[in-house]
Amino acid sequence: MKNKRIIAVLLCLVMVLSVLSGCGAGNANNSGNTNTASGNEANTVEPVPAGPTEEEMTALSDITKAGAEAIGVDKLNEGTYEIKVASGSELFKVLSSKLVVVGNVMQLVLTVEGDAYSRMYAGDSAAASSASSFAEGVVDDNGNTTFRILIDSLDKVLTCSALSTANGKWYDRTLLADSATLDQSAFIIADGGDDQPDTPEDDTKTDDNKNSGKNSNTKNDSDSKKNTKNNTNNKNNKNNTNNKNNTNTDKNTLADGKYQVKVTMTGGTGRVTVKSPTTLTVKKGKMTVTIQWSSENYDYMKVGGKKYTPKSTKGGSLFEIPISALNKNIKMIGDTTAMSTPHEIEYTFKFELIK
Repeated sequence: MKNKRIIAVLLCLVMVLSVLSGCGAGNANNSGNTNTASGNEANTVEPVPAGPTEEEMTALSDITKAGAEAIGVDKLNEGTYEIKVASGSELFKVLSSKLVVVGNVMQLVLTVEGDAYSRMYAGDSAAASSASSFAEGVVDDNGNTTFRILIDSLDKVLTCSALSTANGKWYDRTLLADSATLDQSAFIIADGGDDQPDTPEDDTKTDDNKNSGKNSNTKNDSDSKKNTKNNTNNKNNKNNTNNKNNTNTDKNTLADGKYQVKVTMTGGTGRVTVKSPTTLTVKKGKMTVTIQWSSENYDYMKVGGKKYTPKSTKGGSLFEIPISALNKNIKMIGDTTAMSTPHEIEYTFKFELIK
């Protein structure tokens, strides 16, 4: 009887252990299921997008403007103009662009999408890697970047380079500024004359022209003596006039006061002008002229190595410059700030007293 009780107790223990083992297995299965679910959730997280490949960074498309002749600064008026600029890289998208022309210098102002590039250089990536000066990008409130670079022509593929912000490497980029998108006021209108095509001669008039030439020669011979006399008189009159002008324009003969003088200026590209006539002031034998430019961007002038600053810039930079004589070519330098960096341009002035 005692043995039966022992056997019954053992069977009960076996059953209890079996139940406990089953619960443990169930918990283990549940734990495994939980891990699997977590793993599935982890697999649904979007991966961080990779940046462009090296091939994409260096790829350039063809943006050549077939048959176009390059247009230099000598064909353009000074000013700031909207212009469309094509980019050879999809990773260097130009959102807007302007052309700035001052003196003999042209500059592109480019706003590029995003801030992936921090610098630009007007040359290829090989040259940029060892260069010491660059165009620094300025990031605006929209996260886009603006650069200013100097260029030498329009309608021509420009090789430049941009510095990647992410990896610090220079990448070649190509640009093409399209002159066809400029306003017509940007172009200098050529005068007629030698640039006009010759009109073909009518062969049927050849003999008439010869006869006409013969008759003209006869008339010219009869007038030659009269012209000789007139030329002599004109020469004498000219000499008398020059003597009179020399006397009147000598600084020692001009009394203190204000006079009007004609201004002749040459130099630069001819697109900027100065006001003429202008005022000449004589005080204690010293002469000073007022020079007013058509541009407000001249921040100083140099004459004989001495620098002069403008009296005002409203309506055009205005200077008062001392001069030593009239009817004489005087070298002067004007410094313009219209570009990202100032540029000194040499001019020649001549002042003539108006009677």
